[in-house]
Amino acid sequence: MERIGYGEHISNAVENMPYECVIQTEDIAKKLAAEFELPYDKAKVLTNVKLKRMADKGEIERVQRGVYCHIKQTVFGKVTPSIDEIVIKTLKIQDDKRIGYESGASLLNRLGLSTLLPRDIEITTNRYGAKLPEGCRIVTCKPAVTVTDENWKLLQFIDLVSELPNSHIDAENPEQLLRQYAKKQQLDTLMLIYTARKYYSPKVLIPLIDLFMEVEYEVTSG
Repeated sequence: MERIGYGEHISNAVENMPYECVIQTEDIAKKLAAEFELPYDKAKVLTNVKLKRMADKGEIERVQRGVYCHIKQTVFGKVTPSIDEIVIKTLKIQDDKRIGYESGASLLNRLGLSTLLPRDIEITTNRYGAKLPEGCRIVTCKPAVTVTDENWKLLQFIDLVSELPNSHIDAENPEQLLRQYAKKQQLDTLMLIYTARKYYSPKVLIPLIDLFMEVEYEVTSG
């Protein structure tokens, strides 16, 4: 069986990605480098050229440098996933690994802690310095420590607790909602406290301890 060329490999990789998936140059370049045993820099150049040609032909849509998305033709014309959806995915996941998470007012609203619906979605991410496309409604924040598959839920929860005093909260019992959320996410109390102590200020650690000490007190005193 004859081996396909670089361009065909890239085209196949793009075509095999689901419609909602983000097409990132670096992801495809890494696969190309591995498949053909190429230096990554060369694979990236080849991928950039091929994806640009595909975009010029209208086969995919360019969102920003190194980021593309699929195009779906409908009776109403060309349709693509929203820019915000695409960018959020690039800020949360990279190389199939977690690098970010939703935070701020949008997360407070989604969890029922606040009825305030913010204009922008806040994402805490390792790529906090990334240049975002014009018109997208996303704000990036620097994490307390590098976000990983193992720690992102811990960091997200600690950020939630730290934001409560300065946020619009209108839930009747926000502390109880937070404890329920921690239980649902299977977050270990000791790991939360350890992470907060290691990477956050005491101003964050104390409310976190109080949050879980309160329920312990209720159980022992009851």
